[in-house]
Amino acid sequence: MQVALSDLKVNVGKYVDLAETTDVIITKHGKPAAKIIHFNKVPRYLKEIPEQVTSIEQLFGTLPSDVEV
Repeated sequence: MQVALSDLKVNVGKYVDLAETTDVIITKHGKPAAKIIHFNKVPRYLKEIPEQVTSIEQLFGTLPSDVEV
């Protein structure tokens, strides 16, 4: 969804609530300038780590793709 910056200033709460379900593109002079996205309180990589590790295979794929080992 796209919203003009002037409209965002007036209805910021509305668009923050809307960002929980969809990305909100903020436009300035008709051109995309910023994006409001849903904030995930727990990073994805922390959700995927098993609480108890019983084999090494459980750890495959748990590091984010931008981490070098």
